[in-house]
Amino acid sequence: MEPRISYQQSVTKGQPMPLTKTIWDRLIDSPEVKNICDRIAALDPTAEDYNDRKQALKRRLPIIIPHAASFANGKRVSADAVPSGLAMLDVDHVDNPREWFEAIDKQLLSDNRIYLVAITASGKGLRIIGERAEGESIEAAQLRMANALGITEYDAVTKDLARASYVVPRDYILWIYEAGLLEMPENETLFIASGLYPDKALPPASSLSAGPSSGSISDSGLSESEANGLQYRGIPYADIVQQLMLSIGAADGAVQGERNTVFFTLATYMRYICDFNAELLLQILPDFGLSEAERRQAITSAIGRPRKSQIPMILQGAIAVCEREIANDKSQNTNDKSTDLAMPELPRLLRLVCRRLPVEYRPAMIIASLPVLGTLATGIRFEYLDKQEQSLSFFSCITAPAASGKSFIRKPLDLMLTPINESDAIEREKEQAYREKLRASKNSKNQPEDPHACPRNNGVAISIAKLLQLLTYAEGKHLIAIGEEMDTLVKTERAGVWSQKSDIYRLAFDNGVYGQAYMSDASFNAHVKVYYNLLLTGTPNSLKRFFKDPEDGLITRVCFAQLPDTSFTEIPAFASYTEAEKAEIIRWSRQLDAEKGTIVCPEVGKVIAAWLERKRQQAIDADSHSMDTLRRRAAVIGFRAGMLCYLLENHKYTKTVGSFAEWVAEYIFRNQMEIWGDQVEQTYKRSMESQTERGAAASLLSLLPDEFTASDLIKLRARKGQSVKPSAISMVLNRWRTNNRIEKATETTWRKL
Repeated sequence: MEPRISYQQSVTKGQPMPLTKTIWDRLIDSPEVKNICDRIAALDPTAEDYNDRKQALKRRLPIIIPHAASFANGKRVSADAVPSGLAMLDVDHVDNPREWFEAIDKQLLSDNRIYLVAITASGKGLRIIGERAEGESIEAAQLRMANALGITEYDAVTKDLARASYVVPRDYILWIYEAGLLEMPENETLFIASGLYPDKALPPASSLSAGPSSGSISDSGLSESEANGLQYRGIPYADIVQQLMLSIGAADGAVQGERNTVFFTLATYMRYICDFNAELLLQILPDFGLSEAERRQAITSAIGRPRKSQIPMILQGAIAVCEREIANDKSQNTNDKSTDLAMPELPRLLRLVCRRLPVEYRPAMIIASLPVLGTLATGIRFEYLDKQEQSLSFFSCITAPAASGKSFIRKPLDLMLTPINESDAIEREKEQAYREKLRASKNSKNQPEDPHACPRNNGVAISIAKLLQLLTYAEGKHLIAIGEEMDTLVKTERAGVWSQKSDIYRLAFDNGVYGQAYMSDASFNAHVKVYYNLLLTGTPNSLKRFFKDPEDGLITRVCFAQLPDTSFTEIPAFASYTEAEKAEIIRWSRQLDAEKGTIVCPEVGKVIAAWLERKRQQAIDADSHSMDTLRRRAAVIGFRAGMLCYLLENHKYTKTVGSFAEWVAEYIFRNQMEIWGDQVEQTYKRSMESQTERGAAASLLSLLPDEFTASDLIKLRARKGQSVKPSAISMVLNRWRTNNRIEKATETTWRKL
């Protein structure tokens, strides 16, 4: 028998593989699995780090993936999953799972084709896995099982196809029917119980459905809203039919001679998501000019054909395309706004800095502070999730309409910069004295020795040679530049110089090496790691002029913050700091300036890893390449902010540290999406189209058989993540035909030349 579900070595290791009976027995009888679950059971639930320790142990357990039989690309991604036809119910906070099971009527489990009831790895929950009915969604199956078993609260987000469940020891399993759980059914038969199952037959699959099926729309098993709107899982049936017609090579409809065949084919596929309801099929399928009697006859024949236990793959593909397009449309309109994000808990220093500001200006103040605080704590190093060493490097950009009060950042930043400005005053005196000695000894053989003076707080209008010299003299300390008008910087840069500056800014994010070598002694030659923090402010228009190439990667490295539009409003009031507050801000700055060495805080990594995974799932659900791209470096910046907060909490991990790290990552991600999301998405689409125009289409042709249909091309493009819209398919076919690569073989097939 074909394995029904997948398993994986752990949530972080290996790749999904078919779960056979032999592997299942080995997993649930594994001494290591039992040992881990015993250690979880021995944890003190009142301990402050209970959840962290429990989660760390659980992540070492193997996992099963009940909703998916396999994954197209070998990765546990919902979009690539082949559904298993099962639904998993996740019930948390059950004080005594065994007591609950003893009290339940076991006939309810049989009646609802439930194949597994097990205690979760935490020991305080239940995992229930059962059969889905024909056309029944995972959510509907979960609700049906919960209602049948009297469960009022369960995890409603356990619905994506890639959702995993931790493997538990055999003695955690309260009820099991292995044939249903592990073997893909080939036809609709009675399931005879075995193992821990009571010695009785399960009901036939045909008796299990999402609702009654008497032949009328209202009795079709659809929800009231779906029945009224003729939808399947929120998708109009008409959209699914249109996509299905495209997949079977009938995108332009059916002509005389093939109308009955096309109609019958559509009915054969669509019956799976219409509860095999003849009246519903009659309403949702195009008539192609056929009489009602002809259509009824075709539907009756289609419904009577042998049926598979799962929705056919071609129909799954059509549904998936429709879902992606709906998600894309939604993501265009429902992206979370940065202004909707609640403020996090703040460390003492940032609470002081933000105290005298209007509430709506505080997020921007935090983002503006990051480069300054990172420059103060320049002696700190730490490892990111990928084990690569990092420093507190930040590039922030505050944008707002003209005359909206962007200069509010100057006073608090000047206070925080006190230690650096004091040191810079000494360095500039050295530099000035050296220049005077140099002028005095202009024609002398004995030239003064260069003191390598290095003021670290410099303006943005600086030459490449001077910047490279200062980076060399700084010996691994961060320089910082603050530009209160982005346009000033844009106007001072020639095209070639800007190209070099842009390279330096990108390298600064990861402290990469930049260098130059010229024949002239007048220029400064060196190769040095770039420790350089930058803060810019400007209007939205100057922002677009400065970040002139969204494809060069610079925008993904920037912490953007947007100030509210103050048009037609009263001037915002910025209260002054008291002398005591000023003194405390400076004291915190001196403390950061004295920090040195490597720090470790694994809790920040856990917070950011969890955030990164949530964003990955969100990007998958929305089929958004911009979300997937922008989440990655937002996570890095959030991690750095968390490590900075860890310093400000006196080297202790507190809830404030985790809250701050996640807030910075989320705030930056939302602002990047608001400002650049559409452009990044369009850039990706243009890239894909360009690849098709320049040769990807030809490579597709080599993968097709000598004679192929439009449906073959659609399936191939879908596997490669390319557009399967009619316009895209027509474009490729027309290009191949125009370039004498293919010719028409029949009405529906093409032949390679």
